Amino acid sequence: MTAEFAAGLDGRDAPSADAALEWTRGVLAEHTGRTTEATARYESSAAAYRSLPRPYHAALTAAGAARCSLGGAQDSGPAVALLTDSAAVFDALGATWDAARTRAELRHHQPAAERRPPGRPAYGDALSPREEEVAELAAAGMSNREIAATLHLSPRTVEQHVARALQKTGVHSRQQLGRVLGPASH
Repeated sequence: MTAEFAAGLDGRDAPSADAALEWTRGVLAEHTGRTTEATARYESSAAAYRSLPRPYHAALTAAGAARCSLGGAQDSGPAVALLTDSAAVFDALGATWDAARTRAELRHHQPAAERRPPGRPAYGDALSPREEEVAELAAAGMSNREIAATLHLSPRTVEQHVARALQKTGVHSRQQLGRVLGPASH
């Protein structure tokens, strides 16, 4: 199918389709163990998407290149930086699921010096960043299961975050939580 797609594009000016073809070839290379080729294909696709401009697709393919680079790279710094940049783009575009998935990948590859010290930071009566993120999604009407799938958490963890957010804000419902968090949150 990829060969047919490439043949159909031959001699045509179709930059978006060309970028998609390169992405497809990257996926095929990655899943058949040819990570060096996959990295190059993803990077080429990301560059093409950036020039269109298609920031979401550029971030997806750049994250693919970083993922393939991390598999065998001695120096993971550039790939970690690329994943960090991709997560920031996903955040800016509101692609919550992609941002969370990319951050999960980062946690596995981030150098120890850049990780947060062990233990839980104290937030007192203020919402932690994760509690705030969960509370915003709950206030927007998402169920605990939907929030869990979006943020790559267990439903039980989401339930605990919602309960703590309700307790810390002093409200009794998700709708009231939405009013306390303000209109910018949802």
